[in-house]
Formats: sequence, C-alpha cells, structure tokens
Amino acid sequence: MNRDVRFNGVGVMLKQGVATDLGFVTLDILRSDPYSQEWLRPFGLKWFAGVPVGDGLEKWAPSIQRSEERGPFTMEELDQLRLLSRGVSSAAAVGSALGFARAEAALEAFEISNKAVVILNRSGEAVLLNRAAERLLCDDLQIRNGHLTCRDTVARRTLGAAIHAVCKSAPGSELLHPIRITRQNGSAIVAFVTPARGVALDVFSPCQAFVILIDPMERRIPSPEVLQKLFPLTPTEARLAYRLATGHKLHDLAATCGFSYETGRNHLKSIFAKLGVNSQSDLVAALVSIATPLGIF
Repeated sequence: MNRDVRFNGVGVMLKQGVATDLGFVTLDILRSDPYSQEWLRPFGLKWFAGVPVGDGLEKWAPSIQRSEERGPFTMEELDQLRLLSRGVSSAAAVGSALGFARAEAALEAFEISNKAVVILNRSGEAVLLNRAAERLLCDDLQIRNGHLTCRDTVARRTLGAAIHAVCKSAPGSELLHPIRITRQNGSAIVAFVTPARGVALDVFSPCQAFVILIDPMERRIPSPEVLQKLFPLTPTEARLAYRLATGHKLHDLAATCGFSYETGRNHLKSIFAKLGVNSQSDLVAALVSIATPLGIF
C-alpha cells in the first residue's frame, strides 16, 4: 500500500466523486513511481481513474487502468464514471440492506436453537450477536473496538487467525476447528468460526462469518418456540416449561409473569400431563434429553 501512489488520490476521490492520477500527482512522479514502473508498465498500463463505491458504512474504489496510447481520461469520461459510481453505490446500499435482513433471520434461527453466535463483516468486525452470545461475554471474552477478542493470549491469536482466514476466504477456512477459550471463573468456552453461507450472497453483504460459541457446562433447553412445535403446549405453558427447566422457581415466575401461584400450578400440571412426566426434575431431564438430538449442543 505504501508503494502504491494511487492511494494519494483517496481524498480527491471522496470529495469530487472521481479521481485520476493527474489530479493528485505530476507526470514526473509517475515516471519515477515504483508501482507504476514495476507493476503497471510491464502490462502496458499507465493512466488511472478511480471512483468511490459504497453504502455509507463502507467504501470501495474500483481501479480503472488503461494503456499509455489511449491517453489520460477525458472530462466526458469522468462524468460517466461519476454516474457509474452513483449506480453501483445504490446497488451496494440495496445489497447491504438485504444482507442485514438475511443475517437477522439467521440470528433468530440461532436464538431459537439456543446457540450463541456472533456475526462478523468482511473486516472481521462484530455486527450482530444474539442474546445467548451476550450472556457469554465477560472479561475473558469480549467485543473490543468492534472485534471479538479474549484474555487468553493463545486463544486470542488462534481466534484472530481463524476469523481472518474465513473473512478472506482462505483455502481450508471452511473446515471447523474448535478454539478453546479459558475463563477465570467457569469452564472454558469452545468457539467455531465458519463462513456465513446462505447469508453472504454477494460482495455487498455486510455479514461474512459466524462465530458460534458453546459453553459445554451450560444446561441447554429447547426454546419455547421449539417446545411448542414438539408438544401440544400453549405459548404460556411453553414459556413456563422453559423457565422452570432453566432453574427458575414457580413462585417467582408467577410474580413476574402476572398470574397467581395457583394458576401457575395448574399450568404446571398441564405441562406434566402433556410431556408425560411427574415432577419438575423429570421435566428438566426430559427437556435436556431432547436437546442433543435437536443439535442444541
């Protein structure tokens, strides 16, 4: 980057909507510029024009190079490039919006299956995360300056390398390798970095990778939405079953959910009957036992 004189035109490009080499350097500089002489000239290229393309959050600069014989870009050609920039930028904005919509749908799917996930953009920055991932963030695992990082030095380097490889589509990056992230208070977390297939459909998509976080010691229970699909539970019964199985007490739930303790007991009896269990411990065992086949672990 330091050797590429074209980067000197970024300011001009952003201000004027287009930039050419003669707009920010002289012919003498072009004749002595290592990048122009060592990289472009052997291919018969010399004159440069660049336009900014982006959706407001990110900017790209497609580089257009042509031969010395064709001469510098004319004013008419620069006007055409400005129009091209606006059209592609509009497409980028639409692509970004659709990408976020797909990412939010994926995030909801992870939430329903009780999987903690952080969604990253092509720069490896965290753009979305679900509630399950938020619960795992701590001093040992946090998002700092937009990037997922951890206290453990080895894990931090391994995680950073995996994120870089996946976001840059490096060969072999599609293979899942567990990354062990130690915690001072609690068991280690296991992280998997994977491409966001089905979400990142084009270059404009803001979401390129998933970081799936797993706490092996956490009690995993199917979400209320899943419970309703598996058993003939009402929405209230599904929410109550989920909260009881995750360690909440019926008395406390009655107070927070707005019904009496006796009403809660009636809901609980109905849950027991529909699931074929006789106690709260049996209920927990039943829900945990179906978590693994569902892929929640």
